[in-house]
Amino acid sequence: MNPVQLDDHLLLQFAAEKPEEMAALLTSHELPELAALIESLPLATAAGLMACLSSWQLTGLLRTLDPALVGRLLLIAQGNDAITLASHLQESRYSVVLATVPPRQRRPLYELLEFPTHSVASLVTKEFIRVSETTICGDFCEQLSANTDTTPRTVLVVDDEGKYLGILSLQAVIARKNRPLRVGDIADSVEALNGFTNVRTALSARQWMQYSELPVVDGRHRVIGVVSRATVTRVAGDTDTVSFNLEQVFSELANAYLDVCARMLESILGKQK
Repeated sequence: MNPVQLDDHLLLQFAAEKPEEMAALLTSHELPELAALIESLPLATAAGLMACLSSWQLTGLLRTLDPALVGRLLLIAQGNDAITLASHLQESRYSVVLATVPPRQRRPLYELLEFPTHSVASLVTKEFIRVSETTICGDFCEQLSANTDTTPRTVLVVDDEGKYLGILSLQAVIARKNRPLRVGDIADSVEALNGFTNVRTALSARQWMQYSELPVVDGRHRVIGVVSRATVTRVAGDTDTVSFNLEQVFSELANAYLDVCARMLESILGKQK
């Protein structure tokens, strides 16, 4: 595969104005080629293009690019693009990336890397199985049988870009009639939770009636992880407790303040209780 060249002004303009179409042309390129491309682009263009790449390409780039470049890309990325980049950056790189950013610019980066308190994205686990929609059920069964890890895990079906498509039932996979089919053809179309959904809102999702774990996605519908109903229920209960305790504290402070005011007024008027 020939390395991507962006000497042409029209090609640079194409990357800036149509990043999704550009990303589609790069699906077969290897990480070293993509890294060289990203390093040659203006920062804003590079950030927009990276957000449109497939999930494995984006994760790989954020793992291998120079930390200082990653920090600049995160700072210049806009809206959902920034969230997409941050959600694909491995936590093990947080500190080294933050260390390259000037102190005055670290706060917005801290806020970007830390999902809002009590959002479902802050609760996800990576303990799930990801499988491409084009995988044949029979082949997937063989892969599972060869795996020494027998821990039950949710199986998520994704497309070539890592976008979530559905949940795969293992019972459906092992059914003899489904062996020749693609996993994408038999996946259950279960609505995912947006990563920034508040846990109390997520708790009311109807999907919990059938599933104990649900997928969590970013702004471009790429998988961040999975979250369990038990975790959401526990954290939602904690927020209720905190809210109640704060209300109680404010109420007690208000009563104490009124009591002090009453005593001062009685003292001024020369009255005794």
